[in-house]
Amino acid sequence: MPEEKTFQAQDSVLVIGGGVGGIQAAIDLSESGKNVLLVDKAPAIGGLMTQLDRTFPTNNCDICTVSPHLSETGRSTSFQMLTMTRVSGLEGSAGDFSVTLKTAPRYIDLEKCTACGDCLKNFPDCVRYDPGLDHRAPTCMRYPKATPQAYSIDMGKCSDVQALVNVCKAGAIIPEDQEKSRQVAMGSIVLAPGAAMFDADKLDTYGHAFFSNVVTGLEYERILSASGPTSGQLVRPSDGEQPKKIAWIQCVGSRNINQADVPYCNSVCCMYALKEAIVTKQRFGADIETVVFYMDMRTFGKDYERYYQRAKNETGIRFVNCRPHSVDRCAGTDNLMLSYLLEGESVPQTEEFDMVVLSTGFVIPEDVAELGRTLGIELNDHRFASTSSFSPVASSKAGIYVCGLFESPKDIPETLIQASAAACLAGQGLQNREEIKVPVQLDRPERDVLGEDPNIGVFVFECGFGNGSVMDADALAKYAAALPGVTFSAKMGPAINQESLAFVEKTIQERNLNRVVIGAGSPRTQEPLFQETLKRAGLNKYLLEIANIQDQGAWVHESAAAQATEKGKDLIRMAVASVALARPLEDRSFPANKDVLVVGGGVAGMNSALALASQGRKVTLLERSDELGGIAANVCKTLEGEDVREYMKSLIDQVSAHQDIEVLTGAQVVDHSGVPGMFQTGVRLSPDGSYRKIEYGAGILATGALANRPKEYLLGDHDAAMTQLKLDRFIESDPDKIKGWKNVVMIQCVGSRVPENPNCSRVCCQAAVKNALRIKELNPDAQIFVLNRDVRTYGFQEDYYRKARERGVVFVRYSVDAKPVVSAQGETIQVEFTDPILSKPVKVAADCLALSTGFLADTEGNSELARIFRLPMTEDGYLLEEHIKLRPTDLPTPGFFIAGAAHAPKLIRESIAQAQAAAGRALTVLAKDTITVGASYAEVESEKCAACLICVRACPFDVPVISGGYSFIDPAKCHGCGVCVAECPAKAIQLMQFEDDRIMAKLDGLLEGRV
Repeated sequence: MPEEKTFQAQDSVLVIGGGVGGIQAAIDLSESGKNVLLVDKAPAIGGLMTQLDRTFPTNNCDICTVSPHLSETGRSTSFQMLTMTRVSGLEGSAGDFSVTLKTAPRYIDLEKCTACGDCLKNFPDCVRYDPGLDHRAPTCMRYPKATPQAYSIDMGKCSDVQALVNVCKAGAIIPEDQEKSRQVAMGSIVLAPGAAMFDADKLDTYGHAFFSNVVTGLEYERILSASGPTSGQLVRPSDGEQPKKIAWIQCVGSRNINQADVPYCNSVCCMYALKEAIVTKQRFGADIETVVFYMDMRTFGKDYERYYQRAKNETGIRFVNCRPHSVDRCAGTDNLMLSYLLEGESVPQTEEFDMVVLSTGFVIPEDVAELGRTLGIELNDHRFASTSSFSPVASSKAGIYVCGLFESPKDIPETLIQASAAACLAGQGLQNREEIKVPVQLDRPERDVLGEDPNIGVFVFECGFGNGSVMDADALAKYAAALPGVTFSAKMGPAINQESLAFVEKTIQERNLNRVVIGAGSPRTQEPLFQETLKRAGLNKYLLEIANIQDQGAWVHESAAAQATEKGKDLIRMAVASVALARPLEDRSFPANKDVLVVGGGVAGMNSALALASQGRKVTLLERSDELGGIAANVCKTLEGEDVREYMKSLIDQVSAHQDIEVLTGAQVVDHSGVPGMFQTGVRLSPDGSYRKIEYGAGILATGALANRPKEYLLGDHDAAMTQLKLDRFIESDPDKIKGWKNVVMIQCVGSRVPENPNCSRVCCQAAVKNALRIKELNPDAQIFVLNRDVRTYGFQEDYYRKARERGVVFVRYSVDAKPVVSAQGETIQVEFTDPILSKPVKVAADCLALSTGFLADTEGNSELARIFRLPMTEDGYLLEEHIKLRPTDLPTPGFFIAGAAHAPKLIRESIAQAQAAAGRALTVLAKDTITVGASYAEVESEKCAACLICVRACPFDVPVISGGYSFIDPAKCHGCGVCVAECPAKAIQLMQFEDDRIMAKLDGLLEGRV
């Protein structure tokens, strides 16, 4: 930890909260040129995410998702972190805040503590314990990725202080430690304190307080986790036996107006229940019966509906549409009896289970609400921070921005998006730091290892469940020690954190290692961390090989531990063979262009452009149509009643008038080249067809989606049939006609959640509720029927869903096998459907048939952009982000980012948040004066080249040229794809980092173990 520094308000931001949102905001701010102080009340940062076993739908383990963030925080020279610290006062205004911080005594010297555990072992009463499922875990180290990795002493419980001091061999215990108070000057504040889990003990009906085999979703996560109380083995708490039948109960403590519950939807419960049920079957046997009891299955995120259908159709999970009444213990056993009533039936049913998992959500605890009041921001009726649809991360107080769970219940990608958005806005009006004002540990001079025999170190990490529980990490480390060239091999713990990286660095120096193999997870997330570690140790960062024993071994052989371990040996043997031939390489660095290209002139594109221009960046904004606005320009009101048309008019005026934004309408992207910081994109402009080359450093794609208009339910054939988008405008333009309507029928999921458009369109349910309430305001006597498959009013939208029911709007469920039937009846449309409660058919003569048609991906437009910018797409035509959890706004092509409905269907407020996030992520690229693009580029051996032009024709980026009688490849333009290497008949081209001899060494290493 660097020494404390003096912050200056003009270039500094305070981030409150050390969960995944606070960490992301802090990293973005630091990388974009601001000084950052992150404070958290807990003894270690990480938040709720660090207690999860895996995430969905990629099934990344918690370590992979959070550890890179935790490690990055300790390696930034403009970043300082204070744990056990609370905000006790705030004075001043935006740009010049004075914040009072109070840090509780830890009684531990963080520089000396090695987390050996002697204090805990000998004086367990002096360490505060986590009251959750794992009673062995101290509060300060409840997960193996705790940062800082040090204990915290509760000195008030210690009866023999001197004995406690003496037991610490490192001399790290400070009995005289006291609370510290300090004033810091900050220009802005990012508020990310998170939330707490709902206390299931408040609900007697489900028995969490009485029955040990009733656990919450988070407690079940700890059971599944290798770092949890059962080391990742699925056993029930009462008797240690593996359960054969498990029930998940949704909406426990939420979507209810009882005093003990909260009325809103928690947005995440359905997905984590699906994940837990799927993982249970995958890891512990398909014969385990898993049943999910639900009210509405709210799988509204990107590709979440596919995940739901997979759970239902491929894994054998049973879904029961009801809310169980109660849970009781079966007489004479520890089994549990669920009582529930199915829709349309009058006789309750009972069913026996071995375990019951309660899907609980989030609440804002009193201390977090008090923090909001201390900072002077408004809270909503549920004690979350109050924001608007058009400023989704701005609090009511200028200069204070919110993100994550404190803004509203949400999942990990939405939290990261809001964090980057908050970071972007928090940096507006602040100066970039001119110099680093904290002591910086400089990288050691790089050691020349050319000519040395391989001296290889192998470090095998137990990456949560992925390696430790399936693979025998001890056996892998022992096996690696006997491989040629390996002089050091060690098994590491499950944590890839500052402490483990420091151990690798120290070992490299002490043992004079000249090459390193890491056995862990994906190089996508972990390679940069270990490359920096090698640099700090004085070793060229390209003398590293990652053996991905997690993704390629443990995860694909979950049910076969022995085979997984053998696969791990293969991967490590191949990595050792390859790294032995690794050569020191140099990164390529070039001057950076600080301008930005934004493609798409809808609400997302314009917000990105405005956020960037507000921080002094020159922006070129391309729109292929003749005017700005996109689909949002056709919307009148939000669900909350805000005027979208007035907002869009103001936004267009601001963008058009901004001196640093150049708007080009009628613009079509036709070609592209370059690397981050040095991009060139060709644009064809209408109506004259002129061509223009735009040079810039980072790009944002915000091309939106298309309004879906499927040929169903008389849409386009009858005046009374219209989309919700048209109805939204009709309510504003012709209110008198609406006052004469008697019956209105709305049909949900029209053209969505079907094979040709398999995902949920996300916006439809709230649009139906919005329009139903507006119709009721104009015509209280109108009968409104909303025919739905699930009502997906997530988050605070649930308040409006409840309000609609209170005003008499009737919500009727239909199945995909029994869709409503419509027919024209003069000026009305007759709608026939089955009432599931009465089990009888119903006919309604509708004056208006409103169809919730949602979005379609602009497959044609996205395909063209994907071809030009070399981007992947999802199966249904949306652009695919780099990583659904870690990088939801970054595109796989470095230097490019995505925002709005081009990424996936989303609301206006969500599009604005991602637009600001994309701008914030772009600023992390643009903050650098030079761009480093790595050492993976193709190099021609001129003496072998025959100038045959094959590489010239094969290269998808048009980089090779014939010069001086042989091919020349400019390292500044090469993308490192390797196509030319594979096509060259003379083998005259080598791709650095992937040279022929290293590839062949890997193959030889694999075959050595197969002979």
